[in-house]
Amino acid sequence: MMDAVTYKAVNRARIALTHGEKTFVIVGENKLAYCSQKRGLTPLLELLDNDPSMLEGAIVGDRIMGRAAAMLCIYAKVKAVFAMSISDEAMELLEKHNILTTWQETVAYIVEKDLKSKYKLDVLVKDEEDPAAAAKMIKESCSREE
Repeated sequence: MMDAVTYKAVNRARIALTHGEKTFVIVGENKLAYCSQKRGLTPLLELLDNDPSMLEGAIVGDRIMGRAAAMLCIYAKVKAVFAMSISDEAMELLEKHNILTTWQETVAYIVEKDLKSKYKLDVLVKDEEDPAAAAKMIKESCSREE
């Protein structure tokens, strides 16, 4: 059950993602604490590298939440997630780890830009249950692409 403060913060995240160009937000007590227009896992990875304390206990809003993003949220110890679109697997993972989760729509899985194949980072961590190991795998994969 969501308390009133968390409910308001999750609603702020929903509004922020619905209106404008934001793809990822963190909501503080009464305002947006962080906003990004970057795509994919970039905002989460940048925060994990540069300011992980901002994520711990945070209310996160993300346009698209798949297994890889969910694993990063679990690893970062976020409190709650709002996703415009969330994969069934990400939803189950977050709930399994007691992260409050709300969404606008659910999908079977997240797809690549070609709309044909599953998102490669979700596939990369599909069998990984340890959030720290998944975060390491994701970071290593992303650093190889740069």
